[in-house]
Amino acid sequence: MPETFTQYFLRQGKDEFDLLLFDIDGTLSSGGRPLPGARELLEHLSELAFPHLLLTNDSCNSHREKAALLHECGLPVGEEHIFSCGDVLKLWAARTNYQGELLFQCGKLGDPSYAELAGLRTTEDPAELPRCAGIIFGEGDYDWQRQLEAVFNSYLRRPELPMIVVNPDSYWPCSDSDAMGIGSGAQARFICTLLAEAGITVTPCYIGKPYPLIYQGVEAELESRLGRPVLPHRIAMIGDSLYSDIQGANANGLRSCLVLTGITTPRLAAEAPPERKPDLIFSAV
Repeated sequence: MPETFTQYFLRQGKDEFDLLLFDIDGTLSSGGRPLPGARELLEHLSELAFPHLLLTNDSCNSHREKAALLHECGLPVGEEHIFSCGDVLKLWAARTNYQGELLFQCGKLGDPSYAELAGLRTTEDPAELPRCAGIIFGEGDYDWQRQLEAVFNSYLRRPELPMIVVNPDSYWPCSDSDAMGIGSGAQARFICTLLAEAGITVTPCYIGKPYPLIYQGVEAELESRLGRPVLPHRIAMIGDSLYSDIQGANANGLRSCLVLTGITTPRLAAEAPPERKPDLIFSAV
């Protein structure tokens, strides 16, 4: 059985790494409970004042909401330690000059809304779709049939509309059960598949892990906080997904650390293609 990340960190990792990035669901918590060693590791990091952030593809919960959920399950995490794919909407909006534009929103994007914090205007009313400059996929509980059918029909008429997918994940461990939830990435790709059958190609713009924009955003955030440049190879990304955590870290020059407490089994890890091979594998954090 592989050792835990905490054992590795206390033995040698604190000298190898300058910064730690943690996935949350499947890495630190699952089913509303802390995973083995998570609380102890976060307490160690606080005592050492070791720089770390929780890098999450959860765009449904604001920093305040996510920190509250983690406190409820016994993890001492402050809002300042949360960095979400939703935060990167600011970077996307600035680069594309979309501030002030009206977007049609499927699902939720936190309270306060990451979209509003990025200077975007949103509506969930299908009647407003003809006025919208694009479609943005949030997540969480919403009327899938009504919203997705409206989006599908809108693209049949206006295939040039940008599709922004904040969380690219296909599925994820639910925070309040041991089941898997269907992610917004899967919902967006479902629409794209239907459009392809109709002869229309739509290429989503993905914001979260494993895509580059979130890593550019978090590195800029870290440099701003630390007041100095950060070296990607001195940053460890610890997560349970070969796709979002490991592939993303590998592609962006970070050290990739897989934990076997979430969606990846030892067999899947052994059979992973080169771009999803982790640098290090641990039984848990």
